Amino acid sequence: MLKNRIVTASILAPLIILAVLKLPSLGFAVAWGVVIAIAAWEWSNLAGLTSIQARLGFLAILSGIMLAGPKWAGFALDWLPWVVVGWWFIIGVLLRKIPAKLLRIKYPKALMLTAGGFVLVAAWILMVWLRTNFGVMQVLYLMLLIWSADIAAYVAGKKWGATQLSPEISPGKTVEGLYGALIAVALFAAGVGMFRQFAPLMIFDFVMLSLVTVIISVVGDLFESLAKRVRGVKDSGSILPGHGGLLDRIDSLVAAVSVFYVGSTLAEIFLQ
Repeated sequence: MLKNRIVTASILAPLIILAVLKLPSLGFAVAWGVVIAIAAWEWSNLAGLTSIQARLGFLAILSGIMLAGPKWAGFALDWLPWVVVGWWFIIGVLLRKIPAKLLRIKYPKALMLTAGGFVLVAAWILMVWLRTNFGVMQVLYLMLLIWSADIAAYVAGKKWGATQLSPEISPGKTVEGLYGALIAVALFAAGVGMFRQFAPLMIFDFVMLSLVTVIISVVGDLFESLAKRVRGVKDSGSILPGHGGLLDRIDSLVAAVSVFYVGSTLAEIFLQ
């Protein structure tokens, strides 16, 4: 399993970095849209849709919303990021306070589809906006940040993990793993800030933003884990050997991009 994960990651990571750096704005939007569409297909199964026709219908609705994006993007620019950030903070509180109760609830398919559709479309919009308004380096940093946090959490959890972070929803995650991820992220962000020659206060803001971004990324991971437990499956799919589904790989990023976009805007942090 670990070997498959490493092989898959070693192939995908360079391709993703190349796509971020080299694709034009429209090409990036399309490529990220394809990723979101595949994730939406997987989510439709987690939401309880079983027929191909129903799942295709859900995918068609989300694709239509994304294609119509340029027509309503200006209207949503001022409020959408804040709504998405608010959503993830509320989800984080619920996952922390009442995880067992969340697992016992019988969620209607319509609610599951609406929640997943909102989260995925919002992630597509905000990632495109991040690239458009801040440049490719901002997007690349966000991806490297999440990857670094994942690796550090895995290593720290394997070596020192003893206290489960959310035993009801995701028994494999540990508090020690989270601390390891946050320490790695703080060092990474500080190093990038010094390399970019930010002022000390800006470096502090950048580190704080990176830490909050990673914390929210964990919420995204747990949110998908909740959906998988409710559905009774281990992975969202099997498209990526050793990793499961594509949604399993981008759940953290889908949540993280909202906080990172809003924080970059408020603090006026530009890496490019």
